[in-house]
Amino acid sequence: MKKFLKVIKELKSSLNGKVVTFDFDHTIVKSFFNKNVDGVEQYQFGGVNKEIIKRIKKFKDSGTTVMVVTSRDTALEDPESSVKFILQKMGIEVDAVFYTNGEPKARKLYELGSRLHYDDDPEEHDAIEAFKNLHEDFKIEVKYPDDLIVDTNDISKGVIFTSDGKIIIAQRSDSYEWDAPGGHIMEGEEPPYAFWREVKEELGFEVKEVEYLDTLEVHWKGKPKLAHYFFGRIDKSSEELEGYINLQWEVASYFCGDYEEILQEMGGNATQNLENMMQMIEMQQELIESYQPHSKGHKLKKRKIIGLGFAPSTGAKDLKKVKNFSRSESSPAGFGGSLEENREKTTKKIKIKIKTELDEKKRKKKRKKKKKSRRKDGIGGYYPYWDMFDGGSSGDSGGDGGGGGE
Repeated sequence: MKKFLKVIKELKSSLNGKVVTFDFDHTIVKSFFNKNVDGVEQYQFGGVNKEIIKRIKKFKDSGTTVMVVTSRDTALEDPESSVKFILQKMGIEVDAVFYTNGEPKARKLYELGSRLHYDDDPEEHDAIEAFKNLHEDFKIEVKYPDDLIVDTNDISKGVIFTSDGKIIIAQRSDSYEWDAPGGHIMEGEEPPYAFWREVKEELGFEVKEVEYLDTLEVHWKGKPKLAHYFFGRIDKSSEELEGYINLQWEVASYFCGDYEEILQEMGGNATQNLENMMQMIEMQQELIESYQPHSKGHKLKKRKIIGLGFAPSTGAKDLKKVKNFSRSESSPAGFGGSLEENREKTTKKIKIKIKTELDEKKRKKKRKKKKKSRRKDGIGGYYPYWDMFDGGSSGDSGGDGGGGGE
């Protein structure tokens, strides 16, 4: 407490404005709410923003006061998942950590005298601008953390199952091809998190369950790239999607139907990534059955399908696994691995060619596009990492991977 009061006193007496603040979740560390193989909901490590961490250390070395201001609720903090605990595990030193307990951060940033703040939430940006208009002496610049990092060449794509077993696909706004939702993996991100983030950005909702399916080498404009494939699940039925899905500019429309309806809607107008996904599903009808309501043996089937029972492959004809992604190098020591942590680590280069005999059909739908601010995760307890430090298992912009084919 004495150290805390001393910091506040120094801030109030500071005349050089050397105070920088950082949001925590999705700014320093990335995570998403997911279910493990036992169906238990927990936050899963999704990577780190290395550029933000570099800036924190650089500011500290220069003598700048660095603080974390998070909207987390202190009542939901667990000692082994708290912000301070995670920062310590990652070797990140800051002067103090403040909680707003779900309230906007603008007033706290004003009180601290922050002159630069990094935050991923557009609503926080708007709130800070509004507060600045009321306080002329509030001189602060607000930046998005992901502006500091760039897309990698690899992509994360997948299909999403509704609670009544239907499949959601998206229509690209550039080519009007039907595609599997998802996009490029950003620097420092884990593939599952990239899929979760891209779905949220493109369709406006959070996937409640993300499962790794396979990784293939595909070709786009003559260049190879790794495509990580997933399937996700939401707790909404196909009849509840209107008003739940909020399309952004990258997506012209969406379609939801059963397997046969998806194939019919695709016609000859689908990306290679979506064709890859549909062929994988076709070769494993158990996958569709496992996502139907009240399916018997749901967990056992899913384990067999996605390899959690250490099956050697997905079983899809002509589609071979080229990479098992394990725990990222960006994950601090002690963080749990990915879904494939203990699987064989081999890489094979292949070129995917898929031929379809679907009837020619092209359907263009126009839908009013809305831009939805990304909301903060505010459910359950905080946060993703308490079962990961002891070795527990956790499992684009524009050209978001395109068709994935030549």
